[in-house]
Amino acid sequence: MLYSIGYQNLKNIETLQDILKEKGIKILLDIRSRPYGRKSSFNKKILETSLPTAGIDYNWAGKTLGGFSEIQEEDIKKLAVWQKGRIACLMCMETDPDRCHRKNEIARRLKKYGVSVNHIEHA
Repeated sequence: MLYSIGYQNLKNIETLQDILKEKGIKILLDIRSRPYGRKSSFNKKILETSLPTAGIDYNWAGKTLGGFSEIQEEDIKKLAVWQKGRIACLMCMETDPDRCHRKNEIARRLKKYGVSVNHIEHA
């Protein structure tokens, strides 16, 4: 099962961990082109060390699946195959999936491989 989430309105990394654990998510796939931002608690180095302590693997895939790069069909297909049998979540900054490449680019293109993405709504 594949989910997506935007961390923009989350208070802290603990809130992210709680949401992921509640959904049974075991892998967070960071699809930001640049894995850092204004909210330093969501920077790559911090996610790499804090998520595993909560039982969640962290992977950065922004080089191939980031919003500032041209996403190749081959990489969409690889993601479709990779996610089978896993409970994973795509993460970017934008909370609203309608305004993010998680939905407008990746989820839309995954449909042709029979993969649906469940966008996690949160306050």
